[in-house]
Amino acid sequence: MEKHPGKLFYRLSRLGPGDELPLRRRPRAKVYANPLETQALPAPRLEGGAPVFRALAHLRPALPQVGAALTLKDLSQILFPLAEREGGRGFPSAGEAYPLEAYLVVRRVEGVFPGVYHYFPKEHQLFQIAARLDEGAWSEALLGLSLERVAAWLVLTLVPERSEALFGLRGYRYALLEAGYAASLVLLSAIAQSLAAYPAETFYDEGVARLLGLPEGEYPGVVLILGR
Repeated sequence: MEKHPGKLFYRLSRLGPGDELPLRRRPRAKVYANPLETQALPAPRLEGGAPVFRALAHLRPALPQVGAALTLKDLSQILFPLAEREGGRGFPSAGEAYPLEAYLVVRRVEGVFPGVYHYFPKEHQLFQIAARLDEGAWSEALLGLSLERVAAWLVLTLVPERSEALFGLRGYRYALLEAGYAASLVLLSAIAQSLAAYPAETFYDEGVARLLGLPEGEYPGVVLILGR
């Protein structure tokens, strides 16, 4: 029996002729019923801006250097790929299970209180779920990353059970793929606005989960550092 967890995961989630997928009901996305604050985001710009190929040519993730604040318009464009439109979102999700959740930790954003926010894709809004921002604890959870010049960071988390309900163990693969789809679009959206964005894939999982107050079954996937 394979004992290596990574190899075991891929072996157990393989799909072959005759295998069946569970394909149970589509799960619902996470919603906070009583947020501390609700921050509406400006309507995202749908035209203009940098052409996609020019943006791709400059797609080189980098940590913030200036240390200046972001604006609500900046956030609106950055988060727009995650927003719901016409029943879907700006990235593919196998079976439309959408196992992805997004949290924005605000340090320096014009007109927004510092704290932790859950992104609500249906309304393109931020729901504040924690007003306290422990920068020291976050820096430690991100393996000592300095947050001095960082304006905010976006944490994409996974709820694999949503995909597992439709695809069995293979749903865990789809959840990881979806995090990659979403993270790449967020990076592209940020860099197309000449903002700094950097994917911090290495972190202490339990530390990030504790700081976000994640329930059992929801796991940090990637942290995207944002600023100027």
